[in-house]
Amino acid sequence: MENNEKTGFPMQPFPINSIYLLCKYLYPMKIRYIALIAGSLLLLSFSCENKEDVSLSESESRIIGEWNWIESVYYYTVSGVPYVMNPDTLGYSITCRFDEDGTYRIFRNATLDNAGVYWFETIKYDNDTESPLRLFTREDEYIKSVNFSFSGDTLIFDETEVDGAKRIFLRID
Repeated sequence: MENNEKTGFPMQPFPINSIYLLCKYLYPMKIRYIALIAGSLLLLSFSCENKEDVSLSESESRIIGEWNWIESVYYYTVSGVPYVMNPDTLGYSITCRFDEDGTYRIFRNATLDNAGVYWFETIKYDNDTESPLRLFTREDEYIKSVNFSFSGDTLIFDETEVDGAKRIFLRID
């Protein structure tokens, strides 16, 4: 058997140089295929991630629309007698508009008074319990939350847990 001039090793029927050259040219292709497969899997993993349910709950969909303020009742007063306010006693009307895009607008006598965003959330307490679903609103940097409920076409905001009012609105659309 003859020796290879460059390496000094005996020449093989299928030269080692050929295997080297074959691997040299195939190796980058393998890397490309591995990178392509890894990249595809990475993209698939992002597109298949579990997304939050974006459908609206019954409460969330019921609030969408326009609501006229009917009255507010403050139960915690100095005299102990509930204080009732309404458009007649105050001389102005209030209309709330909740839109599907998560924005709200409040009009006083048909003039925009304030606006912001709203969302629904529960509050988790230290004793591992949760509040009922609450309505959160943000106007500029001020965030407020309130208990709410529905009775037919009536929307009730209940802030009595913090000595606030119970506000009653009637759907108008």
